[in-house]
Amino acid sequence: MELVCSILELIGIVIGFPVGLLLGYFLFIYFEPGDVKEPMVRPLHEFDTSSIADLLPDIPLWMKQPDYDRLDWLNKSIYHMWPYLDKAICNAIRSSLEPIFGEYIGKYLLKSIEFEFLSLGTLPPTIQGMKVHETNENEVAFEPMLRWAGNPNIILVVKLLALRIKIQLIDIQIFAAPRIILKPLVPTIPCFASIVVSLMEKPYVDFGLKVLGGDIMAIPGLYQFVQVLLFLTLMF
Repeated sequence: MELVCSILELIGIVIGFPVGLLLGYFLFIYFEPGDVKEPMVRPLHEFDTSSIADLLPDIPLWMKQPDYDRLDWLNKSIYHMWPYLDKAICNAIRSSLEPIFGEYIGKYLLKSIEFEFLSLGTLPPTIQGMKVHETNENEVAFEPMLRWAGNPNIILVVKLLALRIKIQLIDIQIFAAPRIILKPLVPTIPCFASIVVSLMEKPYVDFGLKVLGGDIMAIPGLYQFVQVLLFLTLMF
């Protein structure tokens, strides 16, 4: 009986997985939303009070709060270093994930999992402002406001039996305000013993995820599920 159940389970996976992908492809790729409106461009003096208030979240913190410092010099440095940082970060991602992918080869009918292309794009993250806390403890605490509206191109190829499935990550947006604490301070380089990173509020994370050429994040309910999953992963 167990053998029969195993065979039926295998048949269900082989048939159901590609059928589900094809149905999702045809249902959610070729149906574009009809309520998309063209953006309106107007001078700032024409906005009313409520409209200006809606724009406040997009204004850098150093313009709204005097205890946040402006870091244009650091953003310029990151911009010029980004082509090299991109390659270094991508190499680190490859070296850390490829051994994990290798553990799944041969399981769940998987033949291979590999990166076809891996780049974080040409747009670097920016620091919209940074606040340094004054404490009586033997530590340094600061809060950078990070924003990244990037154009990465990460293509992962999964070979499942005779199927070759491309998964592509594009158009990522991350807004976060972590608190970074260096403690305790010590008299030897790098002058601190540990780094503690915590999130003071829920970060904003959005991205496009294409499978077989279509953005699966357009599937109703999937975007909300991913947001909840990311929140639980980051906050706990």
